[in-house]
Amino acid sequence: MILKADPDKVLRFMVENFELVRSLYLAQLAGNVISREQFNALTKHTGDISANRLFEYKLLTEQYDDIRLNEPVRAFLAFLISEFKPLLPSELEKYRTSFRELFTAVQECPEGEQPILLEQLEALYDEVQRFLENVENNTGQLLRETQHLKANKDKMEYGERIRRARHLIEYYIAPLNSILDLQHSESIASLLGELSAFANRERLGHGYQLARDRFGQLHELLRGANERILRQSRILSRELLPLIERLQTESEILSGWILFLERPFRHSVPSFTTRSYRNFFGGSTDANLALFLEQFERRAEAVLLQEEEITAVDRHEVLFDRGLYVESLQEQLPVDDFFGWCRERLYQHEQYPSTERFLKICSIVFEDSELYEAEFTGRRIAIELEDFVFRVPEVRVSRK
Repeated sequence: MILKADPDKVLRFMVENFELVRSLYLAQLAGNVISREQFNALTKHTGDISANRLFEYKLLTEQYDDIRLNEPVRAFLAFLISEFKPLLPSELEKYRTSFRELFTAVQECPEGEQPILLEQLEALYDEVQRFLENVENNTGQLLRETQHLKANKDKMEYGERIRRARHLIEYYIAPLNSILDLQHSESIASLLGELSAFANRERLGHGYQLARDRFGQLHELLRGANERILRQSRILSRELLPLIERLQTESEILSGWILFLERPFRHSVPSFTTRSYRNFFGGSTDANLALFLEQFERRAEAVLLQEEEITAVDRHEVLFDRGLYVESLQEQLPVDDFFGWCRERLYQHEQYPSTERFLKICSIVFEDSELYEAEFTGRRIAIELEDFVFRVPEVRVSRK
């Protein structure tokens, strides 16, 4: 077991196996954990060494029968891929308590206890930074989900889209808007304004120089936080809410009919026997009618294939099968011209040979240097691949 691998080695492993790491992250994002079956399926073609190093490098951790990415790794991948699970407003509300407790601790810190004051200010700074990052991630993810819902790429029924839109407004967008409301005295944004005013006074009048510096840093962060909160609030009020509201009112006919069916005894039924003079046509009538008629379009008949006609698609086919090359190399050791052997195997096993796959094959010996002995002859040879010519040393590889 590797207790502490070199950072550059871990990063190189993540780069070379990024397709696998991304798939693991998305699996956890969808199901909160990675099941053992999912893990086995995703690592089926990557080789035992790569699968084991996910645990040896502390990228993954086992939890009973399930697997999870370690939290720092998960946060790093979320930042890289920009795919987040929106936090419930109740999760963001925890920051109100932590801000208030740290703020009270700073205000009541006894004179002469300068080290603890500096630590409390540092903790408060970090907590504000985490809150702002989570809010920005939430707003961005909600905007992407709303745009996806508006485009209806999943071909959802109208009623399902309405229910999803109401869910986003009720449980995410409206509460988040309240959290960021600077005009509301009980909002977190208002509390941050109170913190900013206190930090501004202390950065000018505190008797301890290092404390004044820390209060100055906190004040600068909170000044910027005000602008960042306003920016997110504008996204909510000018983009997210109107987008959702337009979705809900795409068809007044459908919206009214659905509302009546949900509460049939709270609304009077209009009289159809009394003559009335109303203008039933407007600028959007044709669009509304087209949307209404879409609900009754004849669906294409589903075609069911016989069981023997179904061909399984292996979605891991394009992944690099490292174990195949390791096994082939072990069988043929010693190899007098290692790079020439790599090129030969590339064209033998890869459907789409590329320089990227060639370099991955070459890395086998250097990643597992503890298993192989590499002897350089001093000569260089030319390896031609795609539009490149590699001038590589002649290397003889054998077992240690």
